[in-house]
Amino acid sequence: MPLLGSAAMLLSFDIEADAIEEHDRWHTHEHLPERLSIPGFKRGTRWIADGDGPRYMVLYEVESLGTLASDAYLARLNNPSPWTQK
Repeated sequence: MPLLGSAAMLLSFDIEADAIEEHDRWHTHEHLPERLSIPGFKRGTRWIADGDGPRYMVLYEVESLGTLASDAYLARLNNPSPWTQK
């Protein structure tokens, strides 16, 4: 699968076991669609580990590195929704 755009942001993390269900709902129904509505965000995918290591890997493919410093992205990053704040 070729990269869409010329840059990407890769995140790898764990969360508390009792928060997995809500995290997955939030990420699927709010966070991912919100990020993909930002100009320059091309694709977002969430991967779940099958063994040891961090549970999640999230890859956001973007038009360019400038997308991650754009006013549109920073506005969302600096003004999280109540669900994101939780």
